[in-house]
Amino acid sequence: MFVNGYSYKVAVALSLFLGWLGADRFYLGYPALGLLKFCTVGFCGIGSLIDFILISMQIVGPSDGSSYIIDYYGARLTRLTITNATFRKMQTYP
Repeated sequence: MFVNGYSYKVAVALSLFLGWLGADRFYLGYPALGLLKFCTVGFCGIGSLIDFILISMQIVGPSDGSSYIIDYYGARLTRLTITNATFRKMQTYP
């Protein structure tokens, strides 16, 4: 996981106050969705609410795949993935 300069607090604040203009999606690097939200006034408010929830829960992140810069030590979601490199550790008995 790498960080590329996108602040979590800024993304949530933009989503809360200017989400109906698509500012949150422009900030995170999704210009097409930002323009669509701008033209439809946040999908009549419903899309703004959904985006606020998704950004707050860190389900939607920056478009380059990086993580948010989080300025505090608090609870956050951790994404678990299983790949071919995942293996089972053998249990050793004393």
